[in-house]
Amino acid sequence: MWIRLISALKQFRDDTRGSVAVEAAIILPMLLWAYVAMFVFFDAYKTRSMTEKAAFTISDMLSRETAAIDDYYLGSTRKLFDLLAQSDSPSGLRVTVVSYSGVTQEHSLEWSKSIGNMDELQAPNLSDFVVRLPAIAAGESIIVVETLSTYEPALNVGLGDNTIETFIFTRPRFAPQLVWSDGDNNV
Repeated sequence: MWIRLISALKQFRDDTRGSVAVEAAIILPMLLWAYVAMFVFFDAYKTRSMTEKAAFTISDMLSRETAAIDDYYLGSTRKLFDLLAQSDSPSGLRVTVVSYSGVTQEHSLEWSKSIGNMDELQAPNLSDFVVRLPAIAAGESIIVVETLSTYEPALNVGLGDNTIETFIFTRPRFAPQLVWSDGDNNV
């Protein structure tokens, strides 16, 4: 009996009829998933790259500003960010100006404004914020642009929704500091 069973197993092992169809049935779903996943992962990296480039563009634009900015300017800037990043999801933009005093050896929050799904930076949270900043010369200020958007993949390949955050800092170029105006012509 054992000899007959072993002989049948060896015959099954050595039989190659129909193996291509079985291999195709096993491999084809994995191959199709990998092909679709490549497109989704590429799209995620492309979206991240476009978001970062858009944030750098906004930061550079603000660093060249010589006039005071207001709520309308900030709203238009967010629309520009959404256009450049090709963002369909709700986005957020926060602009913060931080200065450094050589006398007190401390950073100070000049102002922080946000639009969208981000909160303004408050002075008590400044100590957690400045650890991400580079060294600032005494008496200088730095403009920090933060953006927040969500990447939603077109197909579910296990990636899920991802939050894309950027943190860009630049020095003002043509003015000593970026100034905020409340719209009442008082700077």
